[in-house]
Formats: sequence, structure tokens, C-alpha cells
Amino acid sequence: MNTAFITGHRTFDYPFDYPSLRQGINQLTNLALNRGIKTFLTGMALGTDTLAALIWAERYLTWKAILPCSDQDSKWTYKQQQDYRQLLAKATEIKVLYPKYCQGVMQGRNQYLVDNSQLCLAVWDGKQSGGTYLTIQMVRKAKLPLIIFNPKTCEIIIEEPPKQLELF
Repeated sequence: MNTAFITGHRTFDYPFDYPSLRQGINQLTNLALNRGIKTFLTGMALGTDTLAALIWAERYLTWKAILPCSDQDSKWTYKQQQDYRQLLAKATEIKVLYPKYCQGVMQGRNQYLVDNSQLCLAVWDGKQSGGTYLTIQMVRKAKLPLIIFNPKTCEIIIEEPPKQLELF
């Protein structure tokens, strides 16, 4: 499959440096490409997901928008909705998982991303709460490799799952 997905902070309310975030996502992307990744998946939430999609579109990479529901952007500002629709038009493919928003669709989307990828890219500051943390827990449980860009320190951390010992 050669597919990676990205997860990360939805908004950048922290004192994160936008150019550093772009650089971090580019670094994550380069590391994925070096591992043979050909296709990238994003859940298209505001923040990390949409910034990654923008970068992948600028780099002419193959990327798919995996939307939790058709009305994901219904509570966003008009400008956010416009930018979102323009970005979606650049996706290689769009997949909508649920017809309308209801409780659990975001977690369903995250599980879909984990189940359909061989690598997780994450913009994560180590905070042990929220959607990014829960998705990273799903990734670790699924024993997927994980490459993390910490937006506070700009460090890259690579987590490889333990190799299964083949006895016979």
C-alpha cells in the first residue's frame, strides 16, 4: 500500500511558529518518502491536517482527503470553508466516511486512517489528552511506525514498533 497519514494539533493556538510547522511537516514528508511512501492521507481537520494537504498539493504529491462526514466544515468561518473547498479540489481522491456529523465520527475517521496506512506522521507536543494523543495511542496499539515532529522543540522522534520474532 505504501501509505502514510498525518495527525496533529487542530489549531495552532500555542505560540507555535508557522514557518517551523511548515518545515516540520516537510521533514515528516521527506522521511516518509525516504521509506517508500507513495500516498498520503489526511483527515482535513483545521490545523495540521489542512496544512499538510496544502504542502502535499504544492509538492504535487499523491494525497487523499479522508473526511469524517460531509458537513465537517459546517461550523467553520466562511474563509475557512472557502480555503477548505479549494484545497479539496486539489486532492487525488476524496472519501467521506459518514453522511453527517454525529458523536464518534472523528474517532471513526482516525481509526480508518490507522487501518489504511503503514506509517503515521504526527505533529504532537507530547500532551497526553485530546484527539492527537488518542490517535497516537491507536497507532501504537496497531504497531505502526510513528514519526513525530514536536512543534514546541522542533525535534523529530521516530518510534519503530518491536519486530515480531519468527521462530519457524
